[in-house]
Amino acid sequence: MATSREELVKWRMMAGADGFLGVAVLPSAIEAYLEVPPPKGDPDELRAMAGTYQSIGKDADGAQVEVDNLAKSKLPEVWVGQARERASEVITAVARELDQSVTVMGKARGELDMLADGIQDAQDTHSSGQDALHQAKNEVAGDIQRARAIALTGMDQVIAGFDRAKDSQECAARVFTDLAAQARASQLDSEHLDAADRLVLGQSAVPGGPHDVNIIMSANDAERASERLDELSAGDRERFDAMLDAAKSPQEKAYLMRALAAGHSMDDIERFGEQIHPYGDDPEWLRNHLQPTYNQTDETTGDTVPVSYDGAPWEQTGGTCVAASTVTARAMVDPLYAFELTTGGNPGDEESTSPDAFEQRFLDETERVYGRPIDDDGLSKEQGVEAANNELGPATGGEYEFRDLNTPEEREAVFNDVAESVDEGRPVPIQVEGFDDEGNRSGHQMMIIGHENGMLQIYNPWGHTVWVSEDDFVNGHMEGASDDRLPTVDGVHLPT
Repeated sequence: MATSREELVKWRMMAGADGFLGVAVLPSAIEAYLEVPPPKGDPDELRAMAGTYQSIGKDADGAQVEVDNLAKSKLPEVWVGQARERASEVITAVARELDQSVTVMGKARGELDMLADGIQDAQDTHSSGQDALHQAKNEVAGDIQRARAIALTGMDQVIAGFDRAKDSQECAARVFTDLAAQARASQLDSEHLDAADRLVLGQSAVPGGPHDVNIIMSANDAERASERLDELSAGDRERFDAMLDAAKSPQEKAYLMRALAAGHSMDDIERFGEQIHPYGDDPEWLRNHLQPTYNQTDETTGDTVPVSYDGAPWEQTGGTCVAASTVTARAMVDPLYAFELTTGGNPGDEESTSPDAFEQRFLDETERVYGRPIDDDGLSKEQGVEAANNELGPATGGEYEFRDLNTPEEREAVFNDVAESVDEGRPVPIQVEGFDDEGNRSGHQMMIIGHENGMLQIYNPWGHTVWVSEDDFVNGHMEGASDDRLPTVDGVHLPT
């Protein structure tokens, strides 16, 4: 059985102790370290894989230029009506997919090269440590103090090699988790969607910001929609296909697919489709009424972005942070729910779609989830889990459970699980806390809604979003997402 890092550290501490203890345990400590195998991995094989990714990326880049030129050119005049529109959608989607492929291949190549360097360095460091330990073992019977000095240096190198390999592997795992989540088209594997449909739907995004961070369908949406599409009766599938065929834009199609993914009945989806269809060729209208947030820029740590509907903020009243963040998160994963909040089900009625009407509906929903007068104390963590399961579970297919996070090590250990969940399109409720000079605790719930390049996007029910770093999340620097009273993450509700 391999010796753990914690055991190695204990051996190092005892061997480095002054007096009889350090001398007595030195031979056993040396043997424990000599039994540690080198870090796993083949740097040469990793570099070869990186070269393959680079070659594929170059081929995709060349094809992307050609397709992009085609997308910008005029299609033959003989193509008219829906055929012309369909061809344009597909060509544009192919160009974006290729552009994304070039980016993904480049990131994958770079990360594999970095992983190879990290593993090589870890193995070299481990080897140097082992050489020193062998030398120390041979000298123990002679000059014990000299042997101990050499051994301690070797032990430090073995631990450093262990840590270098672990850090490199964890970094690579995070990056490849990010890249895997971007392959949305591959998640749309329904036998009732052809390759062109999958491309167009997988690349459909809202306007107003960078394309790649505003894709409408998450990986979880794609998977759930595909499963439901294959489970529909022949009659319901015919009804749904008719809605997709009649859609005026890729965005309208994507929201119909999201409605299917959220678990709604075909009657409700058909009614929803009829109501949004007049605006189907207006992507901005669809964005503003069918989802609370979008990304106007790439991620920037600490910059708060207001979340509002026509000037009315998506924000809590009183101590309703759990309820308000959950209501907003549900609107993020369920376009029918967002549509009801923003329009009241009457998109053509100015009074029903007004900011005041939205604010009242948002307050009503917050009070429903809160289940008590809004001037009462906030909900407990257990009640927060119940709210997440009742409101988010049906639309995402996940069951939430609370994870208590009391130390930086616990927060670091859960970070990848959190990132993977939001990459898939399942929001993660997050609890933060702080204590005043007299030891009085303050607590608050927000919602993790995005993940890019090792950063997390947080929705704060005070009415804004903000990006935070992994270091902020792990080491108690969350005041940028809230304020100085609430610096520390003390738990998350994680979907399983």
